[in-house]
Amino acid sequence: MTGPARSSRRGATRLLVLVVTVLVLANLFAPDAATGWAGTQPEGWRRDVAGALIRPLVRVAEELSLDQPLEMVTGLFDGDPPTVTFAPATRSAVATTTTTTTTTVQVPPVAGESGAMGVSTTLSPADPIAQPNDAEAPEATVAASVTTTTSVPAVAPTTEVADVFPAVRMGTAEDPLQILAIGDSLMLDLQHGMERTLDRRPDVAVEGRGALGFGFTVPHWDWDEDVLADYAGLVAEFRPDVVVVMIGANEFEGHVLEGEGLVPGSDRWSEVLAERADEAMSRWRADGAHVYWWTTPRMRDPRFLTDALNEVWASATAAWGEAATDLDSMAVLGDEDGGYRDRMPDGVGGTVLLRKAHGVHFFEVGADLLALQLEQRLVDDGWLIAVG
Repeated sequence: MTGPARSSRRGATRLLVLVVTVLVLANLFAPDAATGWAGTQPEGWRRDVAGALIRPLVRVAEELSLDQPLEMVTGLFDGDPPTVTFAPATRSAVATTTTTTTTTVQVPPVAGESGAMGVSTTLSPADPIAQPNDAEAPEATVAASVTTTTSVPAVAPTTEVADVFPAVRMGTAEDPLQILAIGDSLMLDLQHGMERTLDRRPDVAVEGRGALGFGFTVPHWDWDEDVLADYAGLVAEFRPDVVVVMIGANEFEGHVLEGEGLVPGSDRWSEVLAERADEAMSRWRADGAHVYWWTTPRMRDPRFLTDALNEVWASATAAWGEAATDLDSMAVLGDEDGGYRDRMPDGVGGTVLLRKAHGVHFFEVGADLLALQLEQRLVDDGWLIAVG
């Protein structure tokens, strides 16, 4: 006799066997995805168990080349011709040339000392007192030091340089300023604010490409084949004048990256982030775009080491000199001291929420304030004209 309880247990057993079978097959035929999943598990017993389960399956898959069929099928669906991209930009050191020139000129006698010889004086070679053809004037040697400083840009701009640096041109209704917005889920919030704020302007076009769960140290994406290739493709496709960046919410999980667990705040964590930030900059700058990089906003939870992360971002932008500009997100999201705050005065005696319940992302008002901050900076830097 088979009762309902026994049937339920059999059904649950079949479901469990099916799930385990699917997971095993998925790990065998897609080992990279399985390794990435294990590396994103919270540090501790969950990551240890995931790694212990995944590692033998990955070894089997690699030895038997079980991942090759999936790669072949993926290649069939990715049959579009490769996008022609720009070569990555390079950071150019500022070249300074100092030239010292010694010029011999004829100097007439000093007034009141007619016929005096050996008068020593210092003149500019262009000084009208100097008379090189005066044969009766005493000869004096004048040392004129001329220092010439030449700054070499990393990438030559593709349009005429405007009067106000760093803008290379001013957006117009006929030729709008092209803005590419890059980042993680923070940018997903922010790019909507940029669209709401800047859509009223015919001289701006915004392409938002924030990605949920993304991070420079999140192993779900292959850095070279996915991330850098995507950045190069976006720049080639949209030809941005300006790239704006906000990222950092997912850099504090201590993910396993290429077999190495990155402890947030450690020297190695900072080193990897700095290397990847520089490589990303080289792709964003490939067509000469100027980069505006927001600081990662401070979070409510102190485990988000945003100050340490922002030191990395600041070093990355400083290395590119005049090609990049920092934007302080806490200048609009923070309190008077730049500290974290959930809400701000609304101007009519009440308050309005800035940050969402978990203290990481921001509501529309926060996104709009950041977008207004960007707009003002673009006006100040000569990319856009001020509007009333």
